[in-house]
Amino acid sequence: MRFLFTTFEGGGHVAPAITFAARLQARGHEVLFVSDEANQAAAERAGLAFRTWRRAPNRSEGGRADDPLQDWRHIWPPAVVKAVCNAVMTGPAEAYALDARDLIADFRPDVVVSNELLLGVAVAAEATGTPLAFLSANVWSLPTRADTPPFGPGFAPARTNFEQRREQSARGMIAGFYDVGLADLNRSRAALDLRPLAHVMDQIDAARLIVLATSAAFDFGDAPPPEPFVYCGPLLEQPAWADDGSIEHLVSTSSPNVLISFSTTFQDQRGVMARCIKALSRLPVHGIVTTGPAVRPGDLPSASNIVVVQSSPHDRLVPRCAAVISHGGHGTLLRPLLHGVPVVCVSMGRDHPENARRMTERGAGLRVSRWSSASTIRRAAVRVLNEPAFTDGARRLSASIKALGDESGPAIERLEVLAQRSRRV
Repeated sequence: MRFLFTTFEGGGHVAPAITFAARLQARGHEVLFVSDEANQAAAERAGLAFRTWRRAPNRSEGGRADDPLQDWRHIWPPAVVKAVCNAVMTGPAEAYALDARDLIADFRPDVVVSNELLLGVAVAAEATGTPLAFLSANVWSLPTRADTPPFGPGFAPARTNFEQRREQSARGMIAGFYDVGLADLNRSRAALDLRPLAHVMDQIDAARLIVLATSAAFDFGDAPPPEPFVYCGPLLEQPAWADDGSIEHLVSTSSPNVLISFSTTFQDQRGVMARCIKALSRLPVHGIVTTGPAVRPGDLPSASNIVVVQSSPHDRLVPRCAAVISHGGHGTLLRPLLHGVPVVCVSMGRDHPENARRMTERGAGLRVSRWSSASTIRRAAVRVLNEPAFTDGARRLSASIKALGDESGPAIERLEVLAQRSRRV
């Protein structure tokens, strides 16, 4: 069976897509991975056939300040949604649709598996009659799932009638924000001879399956989730650019180790990371900062008890830590929680509030604002380090996730069934 994977350069969703595609290929399926040129080396390193976008945006490098989303520039939610629509979802939808149409005609996939933000790919799948699945690298990022709080505000699950009404109102309001891109989306549909839609979110209905690359034990909502959702568990492979060397020179054997790690993409995080360093500089801990490709280590302040490097293997480093300070990206958050290590989330935007809320609801850490002072971050770190309840919460969550075992099996089987049905048509 043939699977066409499509994504774009933009951070933490790429590595999970490569991992999932490689798992399908390991089961004997033929896979073609399409993304920006920046992701070619990682995809080919995983053994995947790769092509780049032709008409659609095609970044040659990742992790730079010219990230097309530029959502970090905005605070007002409608402005954030507009930025995402203009850059990925609807602005270039026609270009993505035309590219995807040509790829479908050439590769003849049984199923298209796409990042959920590439609505142009969804248009092409619909126009060609090719079954479509979305792969979300974290919790579901769009306001179309009714059994969880709407993505964005970081709500806890509704427990009262008032909170239920608030959820419903917020879900409808947030869905309406995306209609700023309706004209662009319908232009892409017209280019492929499809009728116009009334709302941008209606395009999501083209997906026959939505695979969530998180754990059911981490997420909110019913178990099993409603159709067409299915969990595949967190896909936390180490990124190709990460250093895989020794960690012994980074960790302390006499003081509690605390890791500071923020996004691999540019989100204007240098100032926040500097305040985190200042927060730890006055505590009896040993700090380790991994900057990723978006921040140069030399651009951060120094402290006698803190070492700053671009990267280090988190899977080996995190278990040696007593706490982690993070922006709350899905991968950066799930790694410590899986190891039973509590987290201070300094949420920057995107999926961070949602991930942080799921963590705090389990008592596995604390969340503070991206505008928090060093003293506020310090107080949160002291609590997480000194109050055993947070470590206990992280360990309980870790046990719950591990108890589910490999969650990818049902998702892969659902994709295979979808492909089999496609072949019979």
